[in-house]
Amino acid sequence: MISRIILSGIFSLLHIAFICAQSVSDLRCENVVNPLGIETLTPKLSWIISSPSRAEMQTAWQVLVATSPELLSEEKADLWNSQKVVTDQSINVAYRGKTLQSRNACFWKVRVWNSQGKVTNWSETAEWEMGLLSPSDWKGKWISAVPQSDTTAPVLPAPFFRREFNVASGVKSARLYMSGLGYYEAYLNGKKIGDHVLDPAFTRYDRSIKYVVHDITALVRNSSPNAIGVVLGNGWYNQHSRTAWDFDMAPWRDAPVVLAQAEINYEDGRSEIIATGSDWKYSSGPITFNDVHNGEHYNAILELLAWDQPGYNDSQWKFSFEKNGPSGKLSAQLMPPIRVVKKLAPVKTTQVGNTVVYDIGQNISGWIRLKVKGPAGAHVTIRHGERINEDGSLDIKELSRFIWTGEVQTDRYILKGGVSETWSPRFTYHGFQYVEVRVSSPELKIEELEAEVVHTDFVQRGTFTCSEPLFNKIHENLKWSYLTNYHGYPTDCPHREKMGWTGDAHLVSEAGLFNFESERAYLKWLDDFVDEQLPTGQVPGIIPTSGWGYTRGKSETMARGHGPQWEGAILLICRDLYHYTGDSSIVTKYYPAMQAYVDYLSSHSVDNLIAFGIDDHKQIRPVTGGEFLSAEYYYYLVALLSDMSAVAGKKEEEKQYRELAGRIKNAFNDRYFNPQTSVYGQGGQAQNAGPLHLGLVEEKHQQDVMKNLIKAVEENKGHIETGVVGTKHLIHALMDGGQDRVLYDMASKKDFPGWGYWIELGATTLFQNWDGSQSRNHIMFGTIGDYFYQGLGGIKTDPEKPGFKNFFIEPLLNNDLTQVSVSFKSPYGPIAVQWQKKGTDLNIVATVPVNTTATLVLPGVPLAKISADGKTIQKAKGFVNGIEGTEKTTIFLGSGTYKIGVKNVLLKKP
Repeated sequence: MISRIILSGIFSLLHIAFICAQSVSDLRCENVVNPLGIETLTPKLSWIISSPSRAEMQTAWQVLVATSPELLSEEKADLWNSQKVVTDQSINVAYRGKTLQSRNACFWKVRVWNSQGKVTNWSETAEWEMGLLSPSDWKGKWISAVPQSDTTAPVLPAPFFRREFNVASGVKSARLYMSGLGYYEAYLNGKKIGDHVLDPAFTRYDRSIKYVVHDITALVRNSSPNAIGVVLGNGWYNQHSRTAWDFDMAPWRDAPVVLAQAEINYEDGRSEIIATGSDWKYSSGPITFNDVHNGEHYNAILELLAWDQPGYNDSQWKFSFEKNGPSGKLSAQLMPPIRVVKKLAPVKTTQVGNTVVYDIGQNISGWIRLKVKGPAGAHVTIRHGERINEDGSLDIKELSRFIWTGEVQTDRYILKGGVSETWSPRFTYHGFQYVEVRVSSPELKIEELEAEVVHTDFVQRGTFTCSEPLFNKIHENLKWSYLTNYHGYPTDCPHREKMGWTGDAHLVSEAGLFNFESERAYLKWLDDFVDEQLPTGQVPGIIPTSGWGYTRGKSETMARGHGPQWEGAILLICRDLYHYTGDSSIVTKYYPAMQAYVDYLSSHSVDNLIAFGIDDHKQIRPVTGGEFLSAEYYYYLVALLSDMSAVAGKKEEEKQYRELAGRIKNAFNDRYFNPQTSVYGQGGQAQNAGPLHLGLVEEKHQQDVMKNLIKAVEENKGHIETGVVGTKHLIHALMDGGQDRVLYDMASKKDFPGWGYWIELGATTLFQNWDGSQSRNHIMFGTIGDYFYQGLGGIKTDPEKPGFKNFFIEPLLNNDLTQVSVSFKSPYGPIAVQWQKKGTDLNIVATVPVNTTATLVLPGVPLAKISADGKTIQKAKGFVNGIEGTEKTTIFLGSGTYKIGVKNVLLKKP
């Protein structure tokens, strides 16, 4: 008996010894944690591995997927037991189990083997749930407060809908599948369902519609009557104000509609569906007006008390109208939702005449939340803007440029009286820093006022700080502009336009991906591109669109569009997503659309050049026209499509587009390059930087073109002069060309023009143009973020091993900074780079995730001068190889955290 106990203990110890110290966590399906509404039958699974050891790699994995957590805990994988799969792939692993059906709940876990053949413990359980995969799964009907009609949709108070239903005992789970257009909020038994706002995301409604899956299990009352309520806003579905972009004439425009079904599943296997139909009732209510540009009006006297609870007397309500609804295809919304993410109190209050102006202290997107008290019928008018006049009054002149009917960013509230009342809008949002409040009666008191920040709720994945406070402030402003310009799609500004300009978005997609987990949002936007693409392959300059943006005017050239420097976002964002996620299926999915767009360009080329498109938007000196930019981008996109063809496994197309790119390159250089002066076009920063960045300069001329680029910077007293497109090229050309001193000096300027000049003006976001005269919350100059992460931090993707399977660390050091700290959560786990200068010595702390490698590039010094762990780098665990050079020394590292020291390396300021 004793011997058996001893043997059992020995076996247990041997088992513990066999389990490796690594662990597996952060399980994701389609890059979402525990998602509801998965619609692909082969969803991609990913996980992150942690280990205290260096140079650790995964050599195999095993995934179990079951229909219940109980089965999974017993390792009874009734959906998929992958068995041991020998591979180092730990991201984008396609599910290969039993065919999945609508509503299937899938519970899964994973374990992995390391490079020594030791296996981890099983991970914690994760799950995903399938959405509604077939139109026949939808039992509900589109319903509205307005009957089917071919006439222009009316502008009416927001409709409220309700339906009561009984629930038996023994509820196991409950889901609500729902789309309400333009926006909806749903309630169950008096409580709001979820914390989303402005759902669902804006799409081209006659081609695509998003629905949201809510887990309502906790809100359902067992063995009781239940009541579900829905209120609808106009949103972009019934956008009725007259603006520059014609959304009031959109082909889908109609009165608000809702499609929903609640599904109740019982422990005994029964289920029931409560779906929208003509048995639902509707009524008008307190939201008397709402528009995405004009604002929202609320009359609290008309409130419907307890309308969303069982037992409410709805005898005066009318039965809903069933409608055909929009013709778009329904698909689940997997991107992060829009939420109220932060609340800000005013930092200053100023009495201006008979109004009070509140300064929030930060330019934001969102709305004001009021707490007021006063007599019934008294009203509050709230106007929002981002600048004030000299007398302290609100200035909305610039914000009114493109909004031609109705008020601009104005909310109105009428009090019911007698008690303190709290209110905020539901179906509009504004861009503002300042709020002007006017009250109708001196008896009306503002008890509280705060700003609620509203935008797509991205998880932050990157950080940047350095020893230069100016750069830290610019980076903070960049993040504010990026976030407040994402509301289900990337916008140019959150106030006067709210348009999905293609150029604004692709120019900052890399900065966005470094800072935030925005992949799912960009994938949704690429779907919007596909929806908007014409049979010719053309795409518009704004997406989504009502039909505006395919042309810029009446001339033949302008009729062809905004040019590849803007519309090429369809390729450029797809490329960035592939590089940052390593998911080749993204390229495969959007390859037909990308190819169609490039072929559209080719159909309008003359002698291998394109001659249409807008100029370098918001440049200081108008020297870089659309013809030049469109020609260089035509080359860039064709060369990029050749690369994409290789990823998609299309060898013939790869060769075809590679050869075409060569012909375009020759034509471009023949047309725009002067070999005697080594100057492109008319010279200047943008026209020399673009060809360098985009790969158009022949190697023998690169050094001379770079000299001319630097000369152009010096002639502008070290300042930037480019517009938004040229700025992207300028930053990358200087980084790639090793001109970090020039770039640092330019970026750190505090006088006009430059990012620092904005800070001197008090900016809390990025501006539209260098003098700050127009919008003060635009994102398109946010390409400076590339410099912070890729330049100063040195973290760069490796196109040969995308998704950061391998990545480069090559920080720029020839500057006045003494310290830089950058972190970034890659698909494999956290990457971090910290460097510090001490005299002529350099100290670096670098973190490389498990299952990846890093290529560290330093100024050319002997390996003997480089230490790690107090010994020469060659002797450090995790060191793979090193290559010495006079200009650069390259070190190849396995996973782990390294403290590296370099002696006598730092460059001196010239």
